[in-house]
Amino acid sequence: MKSKKNFNHFLAQSKNDKYLSYSKFAAQLPKLKKEYNWLKEVDSISLQQSLKDLDKAFKRFFKGLGGFSKFKSKKNNKQSYRTQYFKRSNGAESIEIKDNKIKLFKLGWAKFRKSREITGKMQNVTIRKSKVGKYYISICVQEEIKELPQNNKAIGIDLGLKDFLITSNGEIVSNSRTLSKYKNKIARLNKR
Repeated sequence: MKSKKNFNHFLAQSKNDKYLSYSKFAAQLPKLKKEYNWLKEVDSISLQQSLKDLDKAFKRFFKGLGGFSKFKSKKNNKQSYRTQYFKRSNGAESIEIKDNKIKLFKLGWAKFRKSREITGKMQNVTIRKSKVGKYYISICVQEEIKELPQNNKAIGIDLGLKDFLITSNGEIVSNSRTLSKYKNKIARLNKR
């Protein structure tokens, strides 16, 4: 993906010279877009996201929380694309959802299967390609959550083998032993 090339370009620059910062790398993007046409094919937000990922990786490295970043390969099965939700100057949105279709800026409309209705204010979208070639989309939203009523009733829960659950107020939930109940059926289906 194009954002991988962007990530690799700035990682190589950091290895050869020295690591600058997200803001200094992002300031180089307009000049690079004039130099490399393929950078114009991707929306600028996803390019900036790859730089933010690189910046985060360097900060973790300098704090001793991780190793030095590695170059991203086309052959790597883990491919992803992330873009932010924003409104453009003409009022158009970068991400639109209608029924079971999603429109991403510079990519167009694509069908997708919703696991649930999307509520709240959209923040960003990540598309990942799995090892078997399927695409999965994650939509991050910000939503108001009502606070639960406060009470002073706290209980302890003990999970066990003989009994599935025992609470501190004496309630016992028995273990249904579902796995052993269907053991023969599972073995038969696995042979098929």
